Amino acid sequence: MVGLWLVMILIALYQVPRLLREEQRRTLLVFGFIWLLVTVYGSLVLNDVPVPRPTDVICSFFERLIK
Repeated sequence: MVGLWLVMILIALYQVPRLLREEQRRTLLVFGFIWLLVTVYGSLVLNDVPVPRPTDVICSFFERLIK
């Protein structure tokens, strides 16, 4: 799990300053949301917490939307 957090921190350290420098606030907001979502999901998977696969969640969402 430490490896996951290290990689995620390195990604943030690379992306966040660039987005701030280019004044892309909306992109930074979306990046932060997705980064947090992926970090939490990866941590849960690595700790053997039963979580649904992302494709199952997406398929379920669209099946409900179509009905």
